[in-house]
Amino acid sequence: MPRPVGAHLGEAEAERIRLALARNPNISQVAREIGVERSTVRRVRDREGEGAAPAEPPQSSAFRLGGSPESRRIVQLEDEVRRLRTELKVAHRAALDEEAVREIIGSLARAPVEPPNWLLKPATKRKGESTAEVPVCTWSDWHLDEVVSLAETNGINAYNLEIAERRIRTLVENIISICTRHGPGRYPGIVVNLLGDIVSGGLHPELAKTDQEGVLPAVLRAVDILAWAFERMISAFGQVYVPCAAGNHGRNTVKPEFKRYIYKNYDWLIYEFLTRHFAGRPQIRFDIRPSNEVRYRVFGQRYLAMHGDMLGVKGGDGIIGAIGPIMRGEVKTRGQAASSGRDYDVLVIGHWHQELWLPRAIVANALKGFDEYARLALRAIPSEPSQPLWFVHPRRGITSRWNVRVEAPPERADGAEWVSWEGEAA
Repeated sequence: MPRPVGAHLGEAEAERIRLALARNPNISQVAREIGVERSTVRRVRDREGEGAAPAEPPQSSAFRLGGSPESRRIVQLEDEVRRLRTELKVAHRAALDEEAVREIIGSLARAPVEPPNWLLKPATKRKGESTAEVPVCTWSDWHLDEVVSLAETNGINAYNLEIAERRIRTLVENIISICTRHGPGRYPGIVVNLLGDIVSGGLHPELAKTDQEGVLPAVLRAVDILAWAFERMISAFGQVYVPCAAGNHGRNTVKPEFKRYIYKNYDWLIYEFLTRHFAGRPQIRFDIRPSNEVRYRVFGQRYLAMHGDMLGVKGGDGIIGAIGPIMRGEVKTRGQAASSGRDYDVLVIGHWHQELWLPRAIVANALKGFDEYARLALRAIPSEPSQPLWFVHPRRGITSRWNVRVEAPPERADGAEWVSWEGEAA
């Protein structure tokens, strides 16, 4: 509150006004800063103009020669106030940033500690009904936005956004068709492992040059496509549980950074957008963990879901391909999990771009399919783009496994018999 007009002005306060005027000649601003009337500031200024010694510059005033000890103390205090104000502004900005981050990642605090009940308890069976099983599938390595040239893969595969959207529609409809026509027919819900590399991300320089539209448009497109796909899953199965893990292509750092890894990843952003899109819909639950891996159970069978790029192994073998490093990585992962009381029965991963049904691991193929890197750098055998699907029985565990293809199979030759064999030697 401004000092009343006519109140006595002490030397210490006059010194403060002189110092403030040295920093800022605006009388109104100085009056507000000090808390006095403008006329008081003007009087001190005019007195200075009549021959009073000018105030020292503020940056050196704490150590200036002359002046009273009181005035030097005031300067020190003002410097301290300025420093504290600066630190307070920084703290406020940090608090705002943390609040924004908490708002963005708020769903993490709501992540389920355990999978939904329908995954753990078998559905009630009436007389004559088949036992209800849970279908489980993996959606991984879609690489939306990447372009694969048909000519550069020797006519084996092409890929772009239009092809990707068609394949995703085919994937969803084929999963529903297989479950409806070839599965047990009774399902309490479905598990969809969403395991990363959903977008290309421009991870490598050649991808940044050739990707179709850029990572952020691809992220928004992925959200729209996945929102449609999960609506179809809800409609077909009633309940959907979605363990989520981010892949290496989604990261926005040149090299992997292991601290706060998931928060520097476009896959995580896609999952958070989906969580908000389906907010208030109890039929679907997204399980996003800061550890970037999800442990859950389907009835009594324990699963550990992750992308698959961080198994603690590298390389491959010219004869058995990725099976060697994957098996070594599974052994290391299992040892770490068991030592921390998080043992599992089946490891579910993507990343390796080939379908493998191993004794303790299920590896998802890529929706993208064969590409230039696989042809030239790996000399890999081309694999048909697909995603895995399997059924889990309450007592028998995995009962059937499907390779859900997303391209129409080649037509059979006319007149092919249902079975044939070679003729006897003459």
